[in-house]
Amino acid sequence: MAFAIAFAGKIGSGKTTVSEAVSRSLGCKRVSFGDYVRHIVSIRGLEVTRESLQRIGTEILEADSFEFCKNVLEYSGWSQGESLVIDGLRHSETIPLLNQLVSPVHLWIAYVDIDEQSRFERLGIREEGQRAAQTSADAHSSERQVETLRKIADLILDGRKPTADCVATLMEWMAKLP
Repeated sequence: MAFAIAFAGKIGSGKTTVSEAVSRSLGCKRVSFGDYVRHIVSIRGLEVTRESLQRIGTEILEADSFEFCKNVLEYSGWSQGESLVIDGLRHSETIPLLNQLVSPVHLWIAYVDIDEQSRFERLGIREEGQRAAQTSADAHSSERQVETLRKIADLILDGRKPTADCVATLMEWMAKLP
């Protein structure tokens, strides 16, 4: 049975690492909103920075959110009806669009949760100035909704745990799905 799982979580939560491991374990395609936006930023000849990624990602989303989601899926080479892992879900308004695009497959949301201290350590943030810069990045509109995704997620994974544990938890959860 085909499936689609979208991973959400704050910057540095481990969602990319977990989504890559899940994709490998399940032998399915993985698509990343971040990879697609990096591609667009590069095509435009811009430096790939957190600021440019957030700015261009927001610009693309606001121009046509359905087309943005469609292009992200196409960028991966995914075909309708195939199983899919989606990395980097950031906006709740894209969920119905993704549901429509992956239909008839059901879209599940997995949130990779992590406490702030562990997240800062993972990001290599040790100084107060670095924390302020990350807090500024977290305040961007592309990041503000991420916490709301935690509330609607079908599964919450502990981002502090080893990747293999997160994958095992997800596999056990999937085995119980209808």
